[in-house]
Amino acid sequence: MCMRKLPRINYPHLSAGLALCLCLSAAAPVQSVELEQLWLPKSYLRHLPRLYDAARLVEESPGCEELLEGTSHLGRSTLEHPVFTLKCRNPSGQTFSLMVDGPSLMKVDDTRPGGLVSFEQLREEYELAQQRERERQEKARELAALEAQKQQTEQERQQWLQWWEDEFARRETFWKECVAALEQRVGGMQALEWLTTERPEPELGQEPNLESHPPLTYVIDFNAESYYGEALFYRASCRQDDQRELELDIKARRD
Repeated sequence: MCMRKLPRINYPHLSAGLALCLCLSAAAPVQSVELEQLWLPKSYLRHLPRLYDAARLVEESPGCEELLEGTSHLGRSTLEHPVFTLKCRNPSGQTFSLMVDGPSLMKVDDTRPGGLVSFEQLREEYELAQQRERERQEKARELAALEAQKQQTEQERQQWLQWWEDEFARRETFWKECVAALEQRVGGMQALEWLTTERPEPELGQEPNLESHPPLTYVIDFNAESYYGEALFYRASCRQDDQRELELDIKARRD
């Protein structure tokens, strides 16, 4: 027994048998196909259940957000072999039409072998295309992230190159300042002998970072003699204080 109430239709000559076929067809779950959206010439009314089924397939197909109307394609239909034209609106609001072969309920596509393709195959192709598009977008995101990381790495490399260029110049300048200050302090000592003759690697007051340059400390060893000829061994520490001022500290050295 048909329990589903069909919408009112404007087909006064629709037979009771045809109405029963539509009732049975409409008993299956549908989305929102209304008979008022479908129109057929009087001579094609017996194909209305087939048009209704075609409309359901089209509405449930990928890309059809809303079914607008359906009718027969008079240029390709015959009374024995109807072909339907259905119009849809896609998610972007654009309308498009497609043809459905009445007997097979397959989409008419002259680019396919045999000129037909099933809606099941269309859905599989759509899902495969969606999957490929998701993979393409994911790959594009990965490449964009890698490119951004590469650019960031290159930017940091350039920053460090500039930092070290400035640091080497600063170390050389401070070394010369230390030597000059030490020579001024001990230059009058007897038998002065410099053991540290080349600029050594400085001791750093903190780990290098791009935000600032660490305080430097140079250690310089030298020997001298006392007034009585006694050998004297010294170690000078030349450092920068927090204000980047030079501090010189000289102590006896035990070798």
